[in-house]
Amino acid sequence: MPMLNIIANLKSGKGRGMKNVRKVAEYCLKRNIPYSLHITNKPGHATELAAALTEHGGEIVALGGDGTFHEVLNGIADIEHTTLGFIPSGRGNDFVRAAGCSLDPIRALEDILRGETRNIDYIDVNGTRCLNVCGTGLDVKVLELVAGKTNKISYLISLVNCLRKFDPYHLTVKVNGEEHTYDCIMVGVCNGVAFGGNIRLSPTSVLDDGKLDVIVMSTPSDGKIMKVLPKFVKGKHMDLEITEHFVCDEVHVEGDYPIELDGEIYRNLSLDCKVVKGGLRTYVVK
Repeated sequence: MPMLNIIANLKSGKGRGMKNVRKVAEYCLKRNIPYSLHITNKPGHATELAAALTEHGGEIVALGGDGTFHEVLNGIADIEHTTLGFIPSGRGNDFVRAAGCSLDPIRALEDILRGETRNIDYIDVNGTRCLNVCGTGLDVKVLELVAGKTNKISYLISLVNCLRKFDPYHLTVKVNGEEHTYDCIMVGVCNGVAFGGNIRLSPTSVLDDGKLDVIVMSTPSDGKIMKVLPKFVKGKHMDLEITEHFVCDEVHVEGDYPIELDGEIYRNLSLDCKVVKGGLRTYVVK
């Protein structure tokens, strides 16, 4: 069998990354499975490692959280001939939930070793790749407060604090040949279902349907933003009057605000998104 190249973030998930690397290594050693560990040691390092390992395609595995997966995806040099596997070791694990991956590292590894593949979509945001969800507005404000504490409780506490003093974003959304202007809480462009530790922003999203789901949440007419929180947290906000849902191939969001891709904040990137249909080969999960 080919060498199992694993890009691992040992610091992911409050040390879960370190524990899972040990479990994976022990499993491979007992079964004489050839593997090579590539340990990240700084922000952006996973991107560098992925680029070096995929110059001519091949198979790589990312062990970490959503941020690690985001870095690895953006490092893949020959994406057409690369297969990417995921061993979740983060705190939120939003992407792998959407992908159906096991949260158990050994079961996730066994899915990879079985070798069955499928193609899923990803989002191209002005040349930067996004696996799961990107957007602007409340999600960015919360991420700035959370500062890496991406479990759901930390996210919810920061979410409440943001909503109490949130100033609406003035944004223009160009989608499906139409232009819409909003004073809004947030705009999310979704390939996956959830963010923020399984807050289901786009409950109907599918990773391989060749479409993006755009969720716009406008400011309530009475200005009482806090009242939408319970439904938002439960993923039941889609039936609110303030929520609009577009299904599209591409979307352009105009506004001078920072954005986030897979939980990573970008301050000099515009939210111009298009779906790359079936652009990423990954492993079938059982």
